[in-house]
Amino acid sequence: MMIIVRLFPKSDLNKIWNHVENVIAKEKSEVVTPLYATQAEGMMNVGIIFDVKDPDNISHFLTETLSKFDECHHSKTISLMKPVFFPIPKKKPENIQRFVIRIYTHPKNYKIIYNYLINYKYPFNLFPIYVSYSLGDEDIVMNIAADSAQTVNNFLREKIRTMDGVDSSSFYPVVKAKRFATLEKLIETQRKHLAEEAKKIPETEMDKEFDWVENFEEYAMLTGALPGDI
Repeated sequence: MMIIVRLFPKSDLNKIWNHVENVIAKEKSEVVTPLYATQAEGMMNVGIIFDVKDPDNISHFLTETLSKFDECHHSKTISLMKPVFFPIPKKKPENIQRFVIRIYTHPKNYKIIYNYLINYKYPFNLFPIYVSYSLGDEDIVMNIAADSAQTVNNFLREKIRTMDGVDSSSFYPVVKAKRFATLEKLIETQRKHLAEEAKKIPETEMDKEFDWVENFEEYAMLTGALPGDI
């Protein structure tokens, strides 16, 4: 299964990022694989996505590895439940960027909103990367790519916040993204959770690398500062 661990700093978010890429990236075993890490503007944490064989497998990282890292003020562990991944299309706007969308609602609305996001017909300039129940910091988390923050803002305002049962929603631009697992491992993990309709799309129409650069020093640095909740 997939788990997000969000690390919050005492004072310096850059120290968290440096520790993640230099120490935590090596936290690999037969049962735990760090896939990638992201830092989103406005969320004040670094999120690490792990692939684990069993939820208890993450306990060594939380109780042993993190105990040696003084800059980490606290952490939050979120199990991604029923994550659904979507292929990145090769045909897309040139200035595409990653964003995180967080949605809060009552349990009676979980399934309706989740299914809506999975089956929605997304436009050319905005498409999902994954949708999942999280029930940790938020109820439903969504990773998307879009050509601008305004496109994402319009999507939330017109398509999500107008839904019955959505209490609140917010979005955050991803300012850093770094892959730790091999591209093959990442694709393998995503394929386990691929959307049903996506399985019909020819691989020749998919962009398997997107912003996962082979040179790990080249981060996807994005522009356009936003407040945490627009």
